[in-house]
Amino acid sequence: MTSDLPELSVVIPAYNESQRIRETIESVSSYLTQLGVNHEIIIVDDGSSDSTAHIVRQYAQKDGRIRLITYQPNRGKGFAVRTGMLAARSQSVLLSDADMATPIEDLEKLERAAQDGFAVVVGSRALEGSVIVGWRPWYRELSGIVFNKIVRLLAVPKIHDTQCGFKLFTNGSGRRIFSVARVNGFGFDVEALFLASKFGYRIGEIAVHWNNSPATKVRVLKHTLPMVCEVIRVRINDWMKRYESPRSEN
Repeated sequence: MTSDLPELSVVIPAYNESQRIRETIESVSSYLTQLGVNHEIIIVDDGSSDSTAHIVRQYAQKDGRIRLITYQPNRGKGFAVRTGMLAARSQSVLLSDADMATPIEDLEKLERAAQDGFAVVVGSRALEGSVIVGWRPWYRELSGIVFNKIVRLLAVPKIHDTQCGFKLFTNGSGRRIFSVARVNGFGFDVEALFLASKFGYRIGEIAVHWNNSPATKVRVLKHTLPMVCEVIRVRINDWMKRYESPRSEN
């Protein structure tokens, strides 16, 4: 008897992505369909003020493998990712940014690592073999280096790039991790990997392609300090045993 559950769920958080969400959906859907992978694509519209939800809804009406989750107001990328992860029906979940800075074709690299026994596989821009296209301002490079040093000191010592928006969670690890996760902002990646390590999941880091986008939603002055505060909060949450049981959203 064949299971109706998808082999792979793809979770894509989206906030005001009307200009590029069509290309993203079509790229992911075409690639997985060509491979013959039974899949679902979950777009989580994080309180967009543009037509993102309307566009996704049109695709969902034509293809049952495409799902839209939408809500108001904007709650933050971490909240959107957590919402999508807990809605996923597959034991294997790919998390991808809406701008597809890492192309969907790099999924093959992550899946090979998963076959080697890694339950969580992180796409990385910091390893030898990674390919970065496009210019990145020096201050973004510097802030990234500083933030990573803080992350490695306080939370995830062995990962060189926690913030790449291309991660694969297998064997139900995504559901377990995000059922207790609490960070709503951009620091959610650090929390997820901290919890993966805490729960004993093997974490692999794999070099991927990355296209720097001038339209990135992360702003150095606006988001770096809150992200550092979120990393500190992860350690406080752990110390106060807040990760011992699933959280309830409100």
